[in-house]
Amino acid sequence: MILSFFSSRGWESWDVEHRPLIPEGMPVLVDDDLRFEDGPAAPRPTAVVNRWLRELPASGAPAPSSWENYARAVKEWMDFLALHGVGLFDSRERLKAGLSRYAEHRAAGPLEARFAATTWGQHMSILSLFYRWAINEEYATAEPFTYGAARALFAGTGREVKVNLAVRRTPKPHVTIKYLEPDFT
Repeated sequence: MILSFFSSRGWESWDVEHRPLIPEGMPVLVDDDLRFEDGPAAPRPTAVVNRWLRELPASGAPAPSSWENYARAVKEWMDFLALHGVGLFDSRERLKAGLSRYAEHRAAGPLEARFAATTWGQHMSILSLFYRWAINEEYATAEPFTYGAARALFAGTGREVKVNLAVRRTPKPHVTIKYLEPDFT
C-alpha cells in the first residue's frame, strides 16, 4: 500500500471542471495495483479510509500533521492485518484476534516495531474513531474493541463514559522514578 499526499498542482489538465475539494497535503492511501474499487459501487478499504481522512478537517482534526498521524496509524494497522489474512472490515472475532496479535507485536515484538504505552494509546484512539465512523457510515459491521464503563468527573459533575479496554495503562507522574537518592545508588 502506498501513502501519498494530495497536491492540486496542475489540476486544470486533469479533465475536471473544478479544482478538487481535497485539502492540500491530505494523505491518500492507494493499493499497490493503483485501483480504488473492485467494480461499480464496490470501494476497496483504502477508498473508504480516504473518505474518512477527507472528513477529518470537519471532524475536529484540522491540522495537516494530525491527518498524517491518522493516516499512518490506519495504514500500519491495515498492513498488519493483511499480513495475517484479516480484512479491515472482517468479522468481530477475526478483528479482535488481529488486535490481540497487534498488541503483542507492538509491545513485545521486534524493537523497531514496539510502541510506548502513550503511542499505543494514540493509535487505539485513532482506530477507534475510524471504526466508529465506518460503522455509522455502514462500511463496517464490527470493530475490534471492547469498551468498559467509567465515571468521569469534571468540575464536580460526573457522567458515564466508554473506555476502550485496548489502551495500555501508563504510570502516573508521582510514581515515575526520575532520580535515585545517592545513598540508594
